[in-house]
Amino acid sequence: MRLMAKLIIIIAVFLAGFYVGHNQIWEPTLPINTNQEEEVSEQTVSLMFDFGNGEVKTFDDITIEGQPTVFDVLKRVTAENDIEFLYKDYGSDLGVFIESINNVGNNTSLDRFWQYWVNNQYAKIGASSYRLKPGDVIEWKYTKGQFNS
Repeated sequence: MRLMAKLIIIIAVFLAGFYVGHNQIWEPTLPINTNQEEEVSEQTVSLMFDFGNGEVKTFDDITIEGQPTVFDVLKRVTAENDIEFLYKDYGSDLGVFIESINNVGNNTSLDRFWQYWVNNQYAKIGASSYRLKPGDVIEWKYTKGQFNS
């Protein structure tokens, strides 16, 4: 009788192990829901206007999608913040030329123009051609012409 009880226990343990192992291998595992949404990192840039008279306006954490141009971000920030700006579009080859921001206009007699830098580097292409990357810092400065130096 003891032998029979041992045999039944061994068979029961074997069947239980087989059942658990079979379900682990053949049943799909569902992901555990932790009720935490996956963090989505926003891609942002910053923009600064230096009016050349001590007045500086900054706009941090401007959300971007894709690779907008400097001009795209300039248009958006000025529209969202009621800042007037004027520009002239010279077509696809030359792009846009900023003439005035917040009523501060280019002055050829004083050799002062709106120019921009990205990440402290003077831009050598037009604002409508420069594609931004997340983290870029755009600085628009009303200053002496850099192209004569």
